[in-house]
Amino acid sequence: MIAILGRGIQRRNETDPVEDISSWDLTEDLELCDKNSAHLPVRAPVDDDSPFCMVGGGNANLSAGLILASERPGPKVMVCAYGGRSQYLESIGAPSESEVMSQQLESIMRENDDAYDLTAEIVVWKRYRQLPVQSNTRQELLNIFNLARERGLKRIGLVTVGVHVPRTATYIAKHLSVYPKYRELTPILLESEEILLHANSNENLRVNAMRTSKSFARNWEREAVGISKIVRDVYGDAKPLVAAAESKATS
Repeated sequence: MIAILGRGIQRRNETDPVEDISSWDLTEDLELCDKNSAHLPVRAPVDDDSPFCMVGGGNANLSAGLILASERPGPKVMVCAYGGRSQYLESIGAPSESEVMSQQLESIMRENDDAYDLTAEIVVWKRYRQLPVQSNTRQELLNIFNLARERGLKRIGLVTVGVHVPRTATYIAKHLSVYPKYRELTPILLESEEILLHANSNENLRVNAMRTSKSFARNWEREAVGISKIVRDVYGDAKPLVAAAESKATS
């Protein structure tokens, strides 16, 4: 199984119909967030100097996932952003991030059918499928692990951007420690940027721009706060307000 982790979706224009999957696109390498460090439902111009600019990376994750899917033998199952809608999507009746990313994944694979094994099953988390808790990285990993067990799969390639790798790894360790049933699985965590660099040296400028950005530094600080909470088992749905705190400090 290949699991491409979610990093948010946004409409390109405010006039685009909210309920239409084609109105939505994956986050760019950097994205401007709201004052609570959450995704904006409509894309705003990137401003790396803004205290509310963070690493997005949805497109980077999809590109890396496609590279993995082209390797042989191909995956039996693929999932994208495999979880329920975040509040900013649910509140306006938007599609799930999984629907948007999965549609793009399938479209690219079919357009290049000589490069991919089209027998791979793409499992989509539909917009109205309910969860007992709001989806986040913790829950997305549980969803992926549960699907793997349902399908009798052991090996899972999880792909996400570098700034998100440490928190994802911490959650993987937490889940395997807390839930013995998942210890039969073999999750392999992969960094999107390194996959892109290995496959195409022309990605150097893009990856370097992400890694040296002020947005990466802000995001890294927020991730570190989140990891501390995961280890202490006090992590909730609320995002650490690193960007908001920085804004107050400089105002």
